[in-house]
Formats: sequence, structure tokens, C-alpha cells
Amino acid sequence: FPLCWVAAESVSMNNGPQAGQKNPLPKKESDLFKAVVKHYESKQYKKGIKAAENILKKFPQHGETLAMKGLTLNCMSKREEAHDYVRRGLRNDMRSHVCWHVYGLLYRTDRDYNEAIKAYKQALRIDPENLQILRDLSLLQIQMRDLNGFVITRHTILNLKPNNKVHWLAFALSKHLSGDLEGAISVIDCYIGTLNEGAPELRRCFESSELAMYRIMVLNEIPDNDKSVLEHLEKCKDLVTDMRAWLLAKGTALLKLGEHGRAKAIFMELFQRGSTEEYRVHSGLMCGILGLDKVTCDLAMKLEATDTLVTLIPLSSKQKACLLTVYKEVLGPMMPRSNVVKRIPLTLLEGDDLREALGTYIRRDLTKGVPFLGSDLSSLFVVENKPNGGTKHSQPAFVRVKDPADVRSHPIMGVIIDLVDNYISSLTISAKYPGEVDEELPSTILWAWFLRAQLHEMCGDYTEALSVIEKCIKHTPTAVDMYERKARILKLCGDTNLAADCLDSARELDLQDRYINNKTTKYMLRANRDNVARERISLFTRHEGNPEQNLYDMQCTWYELELAACYARKGDWGKCLKKYTAVEKHFEDFHEDQFDFHSYCLRKNTLRSYVEVLKFEDNLWGQKFYTQAASGLVNSYVHLFDNPKDGRAASEEPDYSSMT
Repeated sequence: FPLCWVAAESVSMNNGPQAGQKNPLPKKESDLFKAVVKHYESKQYKKGIKAAENILKKFPQHGETLAMKGLTLNCMSKREEAHDYVRRGLRNDMRSHVCWHVYGLLYRTDRDYNEAIKAYKQALRIDPENLQILRDLSLLQIQMRDLNGFVITRHTILNLKPNNKVHWLAFALSKHLSGDLEGAISVIDCYIGTLNEGAPELRRCFESSELAMYRIMVLNEIPDNDKSVLEHLEKCKDLVTDMRAWLLAKGTALLKLGEHGRAKAIFMELFQRGSTEEYRVHSGLMCGILGLDKVTCDLAMKLEATDTLVTLIPLSSKQKACLLTVYKEVLGPMMPRSNVVKRIPLTLLEGDDLREALGTYIRRDLTKGVPFLGSDLSSLFVVENKPNGGTKHSQPAFVRVKDPADVRSHPIMGVIIDLVDNYISSLTISAKYPGEVDEELPSTILWAWFLRAQLHEMCGDYTEALSVIEKCIKHTPTAVDMYERKARILKLCGDTNLAADCLDSARELDLQDRYINNKTTKYMLRANRDNVARERISLFTRHEGNPEQNLYDMQCTWYELELAACYARKGDWGKCLKKYTAVEKHFEDFHEDQFDFHSYCLRKNTLRSYVEVLKFEDNLWGQKFYTQAASGLVNSYVHLFDNPKDGRAASEEPDYSSMT
């Protein structure tokens, strides 16, 4: 209920001697009230209810006892009764901060955070220095992203108790999140200034390391502040335990300052520490080698996945030759087993050199039997990106092509097809690669065919792809990957039923494989065989109880989305809406789950990770699965609005009242 309702009801409040803080309880009942609070905190709810009832026998209108009884009942899943008791308590003692605090806690459990914040603020008008209420208010403010209010509340808490480390960190964090970066740095510096020489926080440990790296994170967000970042990195080196993050931050700062020689040395040290497969580190090294400008270096260090500097900006032949020399003469001997060191040159080479390098790369993975080789090579099919507005470097210079017609006409695809066809021909005749002396394993021809089927699929030649994959299955009938690829090709051809049957055959070859079982379930649902899909997915759920309930508890979103789409195709709109709503509920739970981290991360001093969690939560409603569920709900409701007959149960009689 809104707080204004409670205020209106206060007109009829009983002004008896037992109401209000000016007339406190006698000692015996006062001790019982303390016991109520203690039992509530220790989750001994039945004992708490009993103690509250003993007080209410003598003082049936004591507001704080009524409120605490209601709060305890709420924890026992008696929501309506709890709300009744808390409202009664508030009516009888409107000037009690305890009643208003309990009222806010009740709304918080109902996830009505705005009303809870109002109740907390009312409690603080009565007792403005109550730390517990201030802490609870600050948690709700950061949950609702009331950043200005969060700053004020954390500042108040810090003033009341400045000897607590968590309060300093929370105030610094509030400044950071509200955009006052200089203020956040000042708060951290003030906190460090309060420490005595030899304090544990000034020694090398996880907490001091995290605080130092968090300060670097904030400094990095201040524009044109790279010099200060580098100075602080040098000062805190002896405190930091996460040396990988420290080196990456230092390398980035050096690049922005134009000290490319020192930056190269930092990235080489990162390679020696084991970051050989991290593409972002390779992008940093490339920027250092080529001596690029600050803006380009900044964008390169923000690239993700397998993107590198090569896909960000067009490079000249001289620049490519410079990078190739480093990878061939320095990084190759230094990291002979690194896959990234072998793959990045493929994005730099051209002509015959590219053909030779591709041949070496493909032969190695065919001999090993790497199923994802086709997907790996597909990232090489890039074309120049046509700018569509934006500033310089705001868009990558190259984009990957996915349309089968574009893939088929790409020059690198032609080179790969020619190489693979030659390998298949030579392996079929002599079990050797062209020009090689040693014979290959029998499985090599299998993976060569498998790669050829993948290439046919990328080009949209599904008939040829099916023909080649049938050779693979005939060669090795027990290879699960071959059946999975065949099912995928059949799905692309439009035969979802045959694709589901094919994948089910693969599942029977390895009943312990959860992945292939889930893939079979997905294909069964797309073939509108929801009963069979339920049987398959239940093989890996808990045996007791309803498997769908178990999947709901595990928040298995992909299954619920596929099942909802299946119900929509079958016209079962009630079940369809139920499943889409379940996905929406999962995301509400994801959003609610962050509440537990607001106090935990401050206590554990994991500020960098905490900020990343908050950023993720801010973009939660743009996640792919949520947009699918929301779109499905909207489309379903629109369909039912346009076709009301589809929403009527089969057994429901039509409405004949309007007929004449």
C-alpha cells in the first residue's frame, strides 16, 4: 500500500498509553521485544511469534511489536497477514522509526523498491543517524540506480562511522558510478591517508592490490589522464598481486603516451607469463611495433574475440611485412605451440604466401582431426566495410561475410577449396598429402571430407554437402560429429523432421554426451515433437519429480524459448505464453540477484568485478534471450487479439447470444 494511505489511516490512531516511544514498554516486555528481534535475526520465527504474542496480550496496540510480528509472519510466507500486522503497527505508532523501517523491509521483500525507499526515508526523518536504515536505503538506491541519492547516503554513513574501511570504499564507488571520477580518486587517497604506517592495508595482499587496480580503473576513465595512470602503476607495483592486469594496464597506458618501445617490452612479458592465446595482447604488440596513434591504440585494446588490429584498420604492405617478420622470426620460435601465433599471419599474407600458409595450417588440423576447422577458417572471409556515418575509426575497416553468395565469391574461399580438393584427391589415391612421403592416418581423409562438407554448406551448396557428409558416415559410422553436421545441413534444407531423426541417431551413439542430447532436444522441438524432446531432455535432469519443473528451477532458458516457439507453431497459445513468461521471470531473477552483491563485493573488496556486474545488469534487458522472449510474448498477444477464436479452449462453447 502507498505510504499516503497509511498516513490517512493515522487519523483514527489510538493514543493510549501503550502507543509511542514516549511511553516505553515495562522492563519485562522490553526484554521480550528484544527477544523478538533476536529470534527474527536468527530465523527462529515460531519463537519470535510466541514472544510477540506475549507482549500483545498486555499491550495489544503496541506498534513496534505488531510490526515485528508482521515482519516475522512475512518470513513464514503469510504475506497478507504480515501486511495487516505491519499496517496496524504503523497506525498505532507513526512516530516510530522501527515501524517505518519494518514497513520498508516488507516492501523490499515484495520487490516494490520505490515504496521501500519512501518508508526508509520516513524512518530517517525520525532517526536520521540510524546506520542500519541508512545501509538498507543505500542498497536500494544502488539497486534502483538512484546514484545521486546513493552518494548522499554513503556520505552520511561515512560521516557517522569514518573508522570503517567499507564505508570509505562505498563512498568512493558512489562517486565513481555517479560520474565524479576526480571525487572518487580523492576519497580513495583520503582513505589511504588515514592509515598508519605499517597498516595491513599498505602491505602486499589481495585487498590492497584490488584497491590499487580499482584506482587505476577510475584513472583510466578520466580523459587524457594516461600520464597519471602510468605514475600510479609504478607506485603501486609492489602492492599488486594481479600482475597480468597490471601489465596490461601499463602496456595500454604506454601505447596511449606514444612510448611504443616500452609498450612492446610489456606485451612480450605478458606472452612469457602465458597470455599467448589472448588476441588483445597481440593487438597491443602490433600497435607497439607499428607506432600507431593514440585513438587507434585505444580502440585496438578494446577489441574482443578473434578481432585484431588487422580487422580494425587497413594496413599497408610495408606494415604487414613488418608484422610478419616479427611473427616469423620472434614469436614463432618463442611460442612454437601457440595456435594464435600460427593463425594471425593468415590475416596478413597475400597471394602464394597465403596459399602456402593456409596449406600448412589446414594440413595440421586435418591430421589432428579438429572439427571446428571450418568455423575457424570462416573468420578469414572479410571484406572492406563501407562506412555508414560515424567518426574516424568508429567502425572496423573490415567485416566478415556470411551470405552464401558472398562467401562463394570470396577469393580466400577459392584458395581453400582448391587446397582441400587436392588433399582429398591425393589422400584417396595414396593416403598422403601432395608432395609428402609419409602416409597419413585413415582418419585424415575423414576430416578432409568433413571440412569439404562444411565449405559446401558455407557456399549454400547443400546437395553437394549432403553427398560428401554421407561419405564420412559411410567411412566411420560411429563418428558423432558427422551425424551432427548432416543434421545441420538437413535443417538448412528445410527438412527439420529428418534432421531431428539424424541427430537422434547420433545421440544413441553416445548416451553420456549431454551436448548432443541437448542438441537433439532442440531439433525435436523445431520439428514440433515436444513430447519426444521432453523425454530426451529428462535424461539429464533429476529423476524425481517433473523434469520441466527441474528445468525451470535451473533457468534453462534456451529450452523454454524453443518449447514456446514449438507451442506457437502448434497453436497452443496458453502454454506458449506460459513458457515465454517463464523466461521473463528468469531475467527478473537475474536482475534481483545483483542485490546480494551490493554488500558482499564491498566487504570482499572486489570492486573491479562489481563494477563489471553493474554494467552487465544495466544492459540485461538487451540480452538476446530476453528480446526473443519479449518479442514472442508481443507476437502471441497480437495474434490472440487479431484471432480471438484461437484463444478459446477446445471444449468452450461459442457465444451465440449475439445471433438472431
